[in-house]
Amino acid sequence: MGWEATQGGTALTDKKVKFLNWSVDSVTDWNIKPTCFTEGGQCKKQLDITVYKLSDSVSMTGPSGPMVEGKEYEFKCLIQKVAPGNSLNVAFYKASAIGRKTKTLLYAPDVPRQTTKEPISGEYPLLWSPSRGDDGAQLWCSALLGLGELGPQPNPELESEPFNLTVHYKPQITMSPGCFSKNITEGDTLSLACSAKGNPAPSYDWLHPQSAPAPNTTEERSVVTITNIAKSDSGEYTCIARNPLGHSTCTVNVEVTGASCQAAGSAMVAVLLLQLIHWL
Repeated sequence: MGWEATQGGTALTDKKVKFLNWSVDSVTDWNIKPTCFTEGGQCKKQLDITVYKLSDSVSMTGPSGPMVEGKEYEFKCLIQKVAPGNSLNVAFYKASAIGRKTKTLLYAPDVPRQTTKEPISGEYPLLWSPSRGDDGAQLWCSALLGLGELGPQPNPELESEPFNLTVHYKPQITMSPGCFSKNITEGDTLSLACSAKGNPAPSYDWLHPQSAPAPNTTEERSVVTITNIAKSDSGEYTCIARNPLGHSTCTVNVEVTGASCQAAGSAMVAVLLLQLIHWL
């Protein structure tokens, strides 16, 4: 017996044998078809051999610079020299900024099935619109070779370096308990704080019920404070959070009421005591 092959060929043995192994240390011929032969000729059956090869590299390209919420962008998974092409599976994954413990499958593009066994290279696109929750997350793609139930498990997989996502979005006010009404006693101090989530970080403005804020009003970033508030300061106070992508508003209805009867009575008692002390 002997083996006829582009690699690992073996001449006829000197002695008669019932079997003869074919072996090769490293297969470099993708279409290799070893055939055994005897003095009577070649065997009719050939070995069906498939050579698998992991990709030389897997990388991903995407938009340069920050993305805008809701806008569609194109990413590409670049896979170099993987074999065979009909066993290749491509997938895009996303994970939150915390890490890859909770990765999510975004998209698995169709890979054209090919009969050739030689290594192939390809670009596989992903069209995707990020949301504000994707800011700080990571995106990557993978090339997996499906070796079937009889192949090594898990199937060999090669991943690209993660693509770090920066997503810009307009502000959304997150005041707690939200836009509300507030009652305050005349003479007290009013403090209203406004907070919003946005990227880039938003700036804040307050609209007062009067054409101009009272002299005893101070504004520092997102907080407006009015000391010794008067009834004339009653009305709607509107917070505006804005960045280059848009703005968000929230209105607080403030009602200033007079001092309570108990407080007025206490003040009158204090005055009488002072007068009594002065008389004594």
